[in-house]
Amino acid sequence: VNNNGLVSFLREVSQFTPVAFPIAGDRRVVAPFWADVDNRRAGQVFYRESKDPATLRRANADINRYFPEFPMFVTTWVLIATWHQVTFFGGSSITP
Repeated sequence: VNNNGLVSFLREVSQFTPVAFPIAGDRRVVAPFWADVDNRRAGQVFYRESKDPATLRRANADINRYFPEFPMFVTTWVLIATWHQVTFFGGSSITP
């Protein structure tokens, strides 16, 4: 989980990269909160894995609703990432 709103695979993406998707090179990403974030001034980034049954049911319902072409999909775990009260690059500790 990167500070700029990306979940990356293969290698980290440590700076904001204002380019269109897909990002060049070997960067494989999911962009749940793609933004020019500066969490050094305000906010924190949290992540965790969960196998909570209620959370898995919600994830299954979301996948079934938004991706009906995968009717046999079953969620076995989820990654929950939160960019809590982060500010934009150039922002201050009071502009989250």
